[in-house]
Amino acid sequence: MAPVEYAIPRGSLVLVTGANGYIGSHVVDQLLALGYRVRGTVRDKKPWLDEFFEKKYGKDKFESVAVQAIEAPGAFSNIAEGASGVVHVASDVSFGLDPNVVIPIAVQGTINVLEAAAKQPSITRFVITSSSAALHIPEPNKKGVKVDENTWNEAAIKLAWSGNLTGNVPAGLEGAVVYSASKTEAEKAAWKWVQEKKPNFVLNTVLPNFNFGQVLIPEHQSGSTMGFVRKWFKGDFSILSFPPQHFIDVQDCARLHVAGLLDPSVKDQRIFGLVQEYNWTDVLAIFRRLRPELKLPEAPVNEGRDLTEVVPKDKAEKLLKDFFGQGWTSLEDSLKAGIADL
Repeated sequence: MAPVEYAIPRGSLVLVTGANGYIGSHVVDQLLALGYRVRGTVRDKKPWLDEFFEKKYGKDKFESVAVQAIEAPGAFSNIAEGASGVVHVASDVSFGLDPNVVIPIAVQGTINVLEAAAKQPSITRFVITSSSAALHIPEPNKKGVKVDENTWNEAAIKLAWSGNLTGNVPAGLEGAVVYSASKTEAEKAAWKWVQEKKPNFVLNTVLPNFNFGQVLIPEHQSGSTMGFVRKWFKGDFSILSFPPQHFIDVQDCARLHVAGLLDPSVKDQRIFGLVQEYNWTDVLAIFRRLRPELKLPEAPVNEGRDLTEVVPKDKAEKLLKDFFGQGWTSLEDSLKAGIADL
């Protein structure tokens, strides 16, 4: 059952960074559906985003504000004003290879939003989108790997700053290592900041793995990770080089953020969005059922499985059931939703 009273009253204003992105737009959608007002940050003004939410929920429910560089000093100085909660989704997702560029953007961007929120006594809840990449980078068929709330991807940090990615990382995954290091350092910095500064708000983080599912505004959004699979309709199967890992449906991911923001009983938690392991053999088999007319390649040979044991996985599903009355979305249903418009 959902809480009798939410940690933030309905009708309150919530700040969501990265509101035009795949996950961010779904977080906005979930909050608006529950009766909240949302101020969403975008890198550049995107009228289509305001138009979409106004058409769906009416006027004065959503507004977008441009923040061109989240790492810039004072980037969020006045943007948190009047808000009661914050969901910080925005980060560097360029998968660039230079840790001196990627990591400071993620870390300083996070600190900037925290500092802006701390200046607003009205803000009592704060959620950060971290990543399963802040835990580890899965290796196919590797046994004995266990992740829990105390796990951090120190290996990615060490590799990213080593200056020697080439040769130590499988070709094509160098950017993923730097990204993993950025998410690890940003989340660690957030927890350290809260511990030291003791702000007025409660902090929770959400650590999702690979997101599939509906692209909310496909005419304007690439769909991020789901976008790679949607490229199959254009004959681009480059995503098949990604290693097996865990997935989460993007709406479930957004719901975890909302539950972390609004459930009064959820405090100081790392919420794990790793639903089920999958590989591309699984995904291709589902596509052959869903779209038998689509020309698909053979499955990767001996791609293996992500054997990581995710200790707090059931805890996140319980949160989803308690707050929204539903459990995880299946892989097939998630993929079906992700290509429904194609």
